[in-house]
Amino acid sequence: MHNKDLIVQLIQQDLKHSQLTQGLQKLGLNDSGIHCLDLISIVASLMGIPKGKIQDHWAAIYGSFLDEAHKHPISNLAEELKPLAEKCYDMLFACTEIENQLNSNS
Repeated sequence: MHNKDLIVQLIQQDLKHSQLTQGLQKLGLNDSGIHCLDLISIVASLMGIPKGKIQDHWAAIYGSFLDEAHKHPISNLAEELKPLAEKCYDMLFACTEIENQLNSNS
């Protein structure tokens, strides 16, 4: 995938943002999703998923990594989140490949 580094960086930044929103929720400041960056749509597009065609299991994988972000150290550059972002990318890529394979066999 030509955009892998860019996609990993976007996921990494979304993980960092998730740390912020999860931290605010712990303080009782729930934004009810108003400040969602919706980077999932950009990541999906860069991975070749047509707009509006994100599968539920693909989105669940992405969301599970966002939920995991608060368990990792917080830092300025979010370098601690890069391995998590790479793992997320790998799982999303595998999910996309499986979906493509299933669709081509239909």
